[in-house]
Amino acid sequence: MITARQKRSATAFVGLLLAGAAAPALAMAEDAAGPAGAKAVDEVIVTGHRAQVSSVRAAEAIEYGNAVQVVTTQQIEDGGFVNIAEAAVALVRGANIGYSPDEGEYTIRLDGGGDRDTLVVLDGVPLYDRGPALEEIWGTTTIDPHMIERMEVFRGGNSLFYGSSAGIGVVSLVTKRPDGTRKGEFGVSYGSFNSRELWANFSMPIDADGRHSVMLYGSSQQTDGPRIFRPEDFVDNVAAAGGVQKYPLNRNNIGVKYLWKIDEASEFRLNAQYTQIEFQDAFPDNNVFTPNRVEFPIIDASYIRDWSPNLHTEVEAYWTNPQLSNTELFAEICRIPTGCVDPSDAKKVIPWGVFTGAVEPYQNQGFGEGNKYASGYEELGLTVRNTIKFHKYFELVAGVQSVTYRDDSASVFLISDDRATTTGVYFDARPRLPFSPDTAISLAVRTDFAEAFDQRTTWKFGVRQPLPGGFYVRANGGTSYSLPRTNELYREELTIVGNPDLKTEETETYNAGIGFDRPFMGGRVRAEVGGFMTDITDRIRTTSGLTPNTYYNDPNVTEIRGLTADLDWQINSEWSASLSYTKQEATPAGSSVQINETPEYFLQGGLNYNSESGRFHFSLLPRYQGPEYATGGPGNVLRHNFGEYLVVNATAGYWFGEDNQYRLQFRVVNLLDEKYAERYGYGNMRFSKDFITGKIKTTDLAYYYGYPFEGKPRAYYVTFSTKF
Repeated sequence: MITARQKRSATAFVGLLLAGAAAPALAMAEDAAGPAGAKAVDEVIVTGHRAQVSSVRAAEAIEYGNAVQVVTTQQIEDGGFVNIAEAAVALVRGANIGYSPDEGEYTIRLDGGGDRDTLVVLDGVPLYDRGPALEEIWGTTTIDPHMIERMEVFRGGNSLFYGSSAGIGVVSLVTKRPDGTRKGEFGVSYGSFNSRELWANFSMPIDADGRHSVMLYGSSQQTDGPRIFRPEDFVDNVAAAGGVQKYPLNRNNIGVKYLWKIDEASEFRLNAQYTQIEFQDAFPDNNVFTPNRVEFPIIDASYIRDWSPNLHTEVEAYWTNPQLSNTELFAEICRIPTGCVDPSDAKKVIPWGVFTGAVEPYQNQGFGEGNKYASGYEELGLTVRNTIKFHKYFELVAGVQSVTYRDDSASVFLISDDRATTTGVYFDARPRLPFSPDTAISLAVRTDFAEAFDQRTTWKFGVRQPLPGGFYVRANGGTSYSLPRTNELYREELTIVGNPDLKTEETETYNAGIGFDRPFMGGRVRAEVGGFMTDITDRIRTTSGLTPNTYYNDPNVTEIRGLTADLDWQINSEWSASLSYTKQEATPAGSSVQINETPEYFLQGGLNYNSESGRFHFSLLPRYQGPEYATGGPGNVLRHNFGEYLVVNATAGYWFGEDNQYRLQFRVVNLLDEKYAERYGYGNMRFSKDFITGKIKTTDLAYYYGYPFEGKPRAYYVTFSTKF
């Protein structure tokens, strides 16, 4: 049954679509329409670069009304990015980064959504966070940007094909892989904050015909890290205990890939990799020492076959078992009004409310065996997808996706390790109209069966219509859901506890665009304007100002309304430019207050130069972030705007060697040395002298305060790399 709210949303969406140019837009793509039944999408154009779309899903998504942006390996290499967050914030349209990349924790959020609304996928393996007992595992942080062949960005709901947590978009990362030839890459980098990187990959055939081939790859990154928090933001006793510190980050990755070209119509791939990342996670109001270690093994496999021109099959499978070990120490404070004995000198007295000189671990987060326990999860997934052409006027995609999950945390956390399986079955009907064969239509439905919620049905539609003069109009929409994380259900800490009664989040989203692609002044211009609208019901939030805090389902629908405009201009063979604008209003129903960590708008740009000889390269990547807010304190009475800043990155490169196989690159991050915050948090004074001695209470506003997560200051990096 269609609800009244769904009717209102659909009516508003039709108005949005008819408004056309008044509702600016989603990513650029080549005109996907062609003869009836044909796959006419060969390439996607992004900021002046051409990239072959080899992903069946990306080509089909474009053809049937979705906004798809492809970021190429050349763009990532030209930018010199040290992590995927940096690449996304500079190159991915509609993307905002949550948390702090320089700290080692981040997520990618598309079009006004939160952490659970954008799904990051690595070669078919979903990296959404299951939230094991201890805390979140940030899967995206483990990715080596030097191994990315392309980023396929699907804006708009895509849970029908990818499963839960893709209600607003998907960032699909496709890595480099063996292809039966002998080739390799090697690179080193050094820069500010004593940052060092080393990476390499090498692939080769292992039989005379090249039907069997392998790739070995690995990387290592170490950095002392920039300052994350201002010294003045640390609570007195936290600072006295050594809380003001560096935030080093270390990431190491190693893996092997295998390709078997079975015949001209089929192939099998297998990949196994292991990533380990270590970082600090101390906060100004709390911890004094918090070394984290994430161990993230992944095994994935795929099989594709064209049985005939009318039947294509894809099979994907994966296993992953990430583990997080986290030590968290806090300052021991004298809580006796008459004073405490100094642990280092029995003749001295520590005053009331002052750091004693000793530190203590949080429960289950100490040092050594028996004091520190890992938390994590194990997940297995299998997807089988068939594309069947019954007639030139009708195509059907039928698939099944099964995901089995279990918590794999230490037994002290008292969380069940029983396996839970969700199996989804979906059908996507793609009719062609005999009187308008260039009109592409997709009507899809999916039903998930799970022990956690019995069953849930979602739907998706898409349509794309080419128009005269290189213009087109497109639209898509659908529904999705996201399950609560394990720690949101069962967390047990002094400052926050879980809520086992949480319900799933429900998402309904629509987006549309009108664009064109045509020659202009000896070059080429591609532009699109459009908009999106999303409603999220039962959004999972965290209370603020309580002791302890907990999680709850927001009774107000979160309404996200956005306008976008994108422009790509290939000026000539050497110069290209791009500009992208995203405006997003995200508020609870009936309110005008923007939700936290969702900028009201942002503007991304790019100017690129590649010399005719192919030896000189320059790129300038500015981004202006509009107002972005954080709230905290009792009843969320504290509110701070940490947006409204401009960050400009620039790179210059020189290629040399007989075949331009060597590259020397110089990169400047934050060229203007802008002072800004990547995130803004709220803490309290429970470890302060004034609170311990009773001068302030939890009911006082002075008990709460905010602090910025500082953005990276101006920094310099030099890179040498070669391909052979």
